[in-house]
Amino acid sequence: MPSRSLTAPRRIPQQKRGQRRVAGLLDAAAGVMAETGYQATTMCAIAERAGSSIGSLYQFFPNKEAVAEELRGQYVKELERLWATLAREAAALPAGDLVDRLIESQIRFAEAHPAFLALLDAPPTRNTLRRRELIRTRIARVILIRKPDMPRSKAFRSAAVVQQIVRGLLTLYARADKGEKSAMLEEFKAVLTGYLAPQW
Repeated sequence: MPSRSLTAPRRIPQQKRGQRRVAGLLDAAAGVMAETGYQATTMCAIAERAGSSIGSLYQFFPNKEAVAEELRGQYVKELERLWATLAREAAALPAGDLVDRLIESQIRFAEAHPAFLALLDAPPTRNTLRRRELIRTRIARVILIRKPDMPRSKAFRSAAVVQQIVRGLLTLYARADKGEKSAMLEEFKAVLTGYLAPQW
């Protein structure tokens, strides 16, 4: 597993101009990864997509792993907000509607960030387990809002199952033909409703 020194940014810009440069580099990296996959992405391809020199890219990131780690961090923050929104809605929605909202929000996120799916193939880092646990905690909170008397151990176990189902959904949805995507969503809605409704 790569050490933090190998996956941390070299320099975090404080000035707005530097922050814009880094944002542009990350956008370029996301575009390349979404198109070619994580493994085929190179630092040269990222720099070329950004219209930047390779030296400028290395000024901020020591390697591709560090770029991927920064993107992962951004995506997890957005996923946290997504699950926080679901938690606020959880008590008021029927189980089927909540499952619909859950799946649709995940698909909107993946479509807005196609590199997220490519990063599922990236090697784990020291932050990977912590981030997975963070999202699992947010999912468990949604479950506990629906079922406050559920033991926490059961809620976290159910959250782990939901997490894996959602990961499977995103992977298969990304690979499905355009005409199959809608049917794929309905299948996963049935799976999640069948799993969660009896608990809620």
